Order: sequence, then C-alpha cells, then structure tokens
Amino acid sequence: MDDVAVKAFSAVLARPGAVVTDADTLTAKGHDYWGFGGTPGLLVRPNTREEVIAVLRIAADHGIHMVTRGGGSNCAGAMMPAPDRVMIDLSTMDRVLDIDPAARTARIQPGVINADLQQHLDPHGLCFSPDPVSAHLATVGGNIIENAGGPHALKYGVTYNHVLGVELVLADGTVIHLNAEDDGPDLLGVLIGSEGTLGILTEATVALRPIASVTRSLMGSFATAHDAAETISAIIRTGTVPAAVEWLDRAGIAGLEQFADSGYPTDVDAIALIDIDGTPEQVDRDTEIVEQVLRRTAVEVRRADDEDARAKLWYGRLHLFDAVVGSGKGFFIGDVTVPRQHIPDMQDAIQAAAARHSDALLFIAVTGHAGDGDLHPTTFYDRDNPNAPAALEAANSEIIEAALELGGTITGEHGVGTEKRQFMTKLFTPVEIAAQRAIKRVFDPTGLLNPGIMLPDESPDEPDMSSFEAAVRTALQGHPTATAAITRGIEIAVNTANLSLVVRAAVRLDDLSRHLSEHGVRCAAIPAEATERTVGELIANPNAAERRDVRHALLGLEIVLPDGDAPARFGGETVKDVAGYDTKRLFIGGRGAFGAITTAIFKITVNAGNQKGGGHDNRT
Repeated sequence: MDDVAVKAFSAVLARPGAVVTDADTLTAKGHDYWGFGGTPGLLVRPNTREEVIAVLRIAADHGIHMVTRGGGSNCAGAMMPAPDRVMIDLSTMDRVLDIDPAARTARIQPGVINADLQQHLDPHGLCFSPDPVSAHLATVGGNIIENAGGPHALKYGVTYNHVLGVELVLADGTVIHLNAEDDGPDLLGVLIGSEGTLGILTEATVALRPIASVTRSLMGSFATAHDAAETISAIIRTGTVPAAVEWLDRAGIAGLEQFADSGYPTDVDAIALIDIDGTPEQVDRDTEIVEQVLRRTAVEVRRADDEDARAKLWYGRLHLFDAVVGSGKGFFIGDVTVPRQHIPDMQDAIQAAAARHSDALLFIAVTGHAGDGDLHPTTFYDRDNPNAPAALEAANSEIIEAALELGGTITGEHGVGTEKRQFMTKLFTPVEIAAQRAIKRVFDPTGLLNPGIMLPDESPDEPDMSSFEAAVRTALQGHPTATAAITRGIEIAVNTANLSLVVRAAVRLDDLSRHLSEHGVRCAAIPAEATERTVGELIANPNAAERRDVRHALLGLEIVLPDGDAPARFGGETVKDVAGYDTKRLFIGGRGAFGAITTAIFKITVNAGNQKGGGHDNRT
C-alpha cells in the first residue's frame, strides 16, 4: 500500500488501532467465518460518519478500491480484499443510537450485531424480525446490504420489509438519505441486497415488532420428501401462516448425527420444523390446525409447548453450521431458492448430483427454509482428496442449473458474491445485466467499492443502456420524471401452493380484487376499494398509503426498457432472491421513467379458513 495513502488515512483516523498494518491482523480480518477472502493492504476502522466520509475521499483521490467488512458471516465470498485494496471495518460503529418503543423503531449504526440488537430490544418487548442463523455474528448493516432472511422470514419477511431508512456514503464521500416513504422510485430497495457495491452504510432506521406472547413448535417426520412438501402446502392453504417452516432431508439428518446429537429420526426422508406464534388464542387455534394436517401424512409428530422443549427440538437445526465447521471436513454451503411446490424436485436433483460425484464427495445434506423454498445444500468432502475441488464445482453447477429449470433463482439469501458471479448470465439476459451495470455506474462511477462482486465480467452482448442510466441518475439526484406508460394484457395466475400472483400490468384493480376474492386469497398491495386503475399504474404511481403495501408485496416485474424497447425481467415467484441488484424497486413510484411495466408478480395470502387451493395455478 502506498505510504502517502497510509499517512493520509492515519491523519484522519488518529486513534490507536484505527489504521492497521500488522500482517497477521490483516490476514485474519481479510477472511470471513467460513475461510473465504484475501489479505488487504491496509485496514481502517472508522467510528463516525465523518470518518467514513474522510476515508472514502482519500480512497477516491488515490484511486484505491475499498472492501467493506462487518461481522464476516457471509458465505458467498462477498468480501475479497487484496494487497492493493483497503478494507474498511465497520465493526466499531456498533452503537444502538435510539429505540422508540411507541413508534416501534430503532436507529442504529451498521456494526451492531443482530443478536446484540435483540438483547437491547428485549426489555421493551420488541424484536427485529430478520433472524439469520448467523445472528450471533452478523451485523445489521450486513443484514441490510445482503437482504438477509432467516427461518422466520415466511411470516415476517426478509430484511427489506423492515428497513425504514438509511444514511449512505457514496464512493466520492457524498452523503445521501434513502427512505421507504420517499416519493419516486424505491432507491432504498435497490440499495438493500447490493452487497456493498453501491455505498457504505453509516446509519439505519429499522422497524420493530412486538415479541409474540406465545410460541409453540412442532416437528413432522415424513417417509418421502413429496409428502413433506405437500403437507407444508396444505398447511398454507388453510390460511394459517407459521412463523417458520424449516427442512432437513435424510442426508442432512444423517450427516448432522456424525457431528452432533440432534435427536432427529434418521429413518425418514425429510423432517419439517414448524414454529407457530401469536396470542394464546391464535396459537391454540393454529397449533390445532397444523397438527391435524401434519398427522394426515407424517409418520411421527412431535410437539413442544414450552421453551425448554422448543430449544431441544430446534437445537440441531440452529447449531448445524457450528457442527459443520467443527467437523474437520471440507464443506461448501450452497443456496438456491425454488417455488415451494418444487422443493421435492430440487431435493431429488441435489441428491442426484451427490450420486454422480460420490467418488470425490462424501455427501450433500439439504437443509433450508421450506416455507419460502430456500434450500441450502451443504456438500462435504475430504480435504486431502485431489478430485474434490472439481467435483464440488461440477455438483454446484448442476444444482444451480436444476434450480433455474424449476423456475428458481441462484441465491435466496447468501448473495452472489464471487461464488456465483459466473451464474448471473444464466439467470439474467445481457439486457438485464446491462441495466444492473448502469445502476452500479450511477452510484459508483469509478468502480471503487467492493470490486469483482456480484456483476459478471462485461460482455459485448450487453446493449447500450444510456436512457435507463440517465433515468437512474436523475432519480438519485432527487428528480423523478415522466408519467407511466403501461402495456396491455389480461392474464391473471393465482398459485396457492406458492402463495404468488402473476398478473398483467393492464388488469384493472377492481377486476383483480374480485378475482382474488373468488379464489379465497388476498394481496396486500391491491386496494380494497374498487378502482379502474391498472396494476401497472398502481406500481408506477402509488399514493402514500399504497406505497408501503406495494413495496412489501412485490416479488417481480416484467418490463420493457427504454433503450431499444428491450424486454427484461427482475425478480420472480420466489419469495427470497438476492441475485443482482433489486432493479424492480426502481419501478415502484418510477412514473414510467425506467420503462414500461408489462407483468407484475406479488405475494398473496390465503383467507383464514379457506379450503380452496386444490389447484396450484388458476388462470383467467
């Protein structure tokens, strides 16, 4: 690292330990919990927004690439320092600045550990809903920049659903504030899940919820994965929404038993762990419903009504990664998401890949969040097997290909990082990649922030996106433009097994509302009052009251970009998807500046007591 730059950083961070050059510390901090990473040329530890600004201005002046570090819990290789890069460690920016119990909000610095925030909130009877299994390591800033999920995302949503506003420092030191209620395109939504490539968080305001007064847990054991998946869908079709539905397959249970005593049955194809929470009356009702459905197909049902019993039931799942790390074996934790009705097919594809490479790999365990179709195939191998690296790469590629064939995505919550950059071109067209690259150029014109992460190498197939890029630049400068241009169409598809709605943008809201009612479902984004506006108009120009519901319910968009009338799709029918920039967020309140909406995909819920849903896909 250049001595002049080191002196400049030391001048603005004039505290012991704020500028680190020690080789051992650089190596340790340059690698995450799983061992991925590299060694930076320098490490800096700012404590305030002003220090972050100063650091980034020095980096900009010297053309130095910056890599952000939080808790180091990411497992997609999203933190890749090098000798010519500076690592900016935000772990000392760890203050809970304010908790407002009445408003149910918390204002925090980015380095606050998720579990520590929960401890601060507990005396107020509140919690921060995102609860990744790595909560004891992960910072809330990392949760935001990765759009973390966790076991309870089924009922309470991913991080995006709980971020009200952020303070962000851009690569040139400019400070901007992005809020959920900002008029115009949802730039906050684009930032969330951007993997540290667009700016550096210095503060965030997050929404909180009351801790449920009662929580119960059940476990169902199933002879086949298809029985387990159909049972989960049957539970959802009753209108009951469990707080969590976790999944372990036979290989996962057997593998776990090698490293820890989980107490789970080893003679079944899959188990489902289910949490039910709410008021005592709600939990009594929902527990009875879920238990009845489980007993129709499960070979065994276990129930935990108190905290000690719940802790025992969940111990194996929540401590799985610790067991993995302590196993001494080589391992790789994957992350793919499919529509939940395709979980058995995905599990079959994973185990088929394991069988094809059994000469070099030990086994692949499948765990994950069955409620939203997010599976984590964890591949084990002997570190001294020379054939293991090639087999691991091949098996991972086959698993990702299978997920895409099933209508899924390449990552539901781990992120793209460096691990899945090469698969971005399988998920996105050159047009869609070019649009995302335009977003990166607007936020970070010189490309100094977290280089080599997420976006693939530039391809000559990527078209010019000048008009789209100009619209993003105008949005960032705070000047929304134009009026919505809506394409016509008539199709509506309700998928009760996956709790998703696909609807053409030209469908009138009153027609859609009537259709949903007839099928016993509802969508929070669709206004209850009759209106002749279209779905596309609702997204492109929501009023203040509608904006929040549209933000939380929207899963995906098909659009036509202004550059060459190029069609593109961002998002899909998977509840969790953190592949690439969340470009669909630009179209919420975008007033047509970024292109024409043709089709929208929303989350739906089943009306309580509904007994419909025998068909997975109802169309008109």
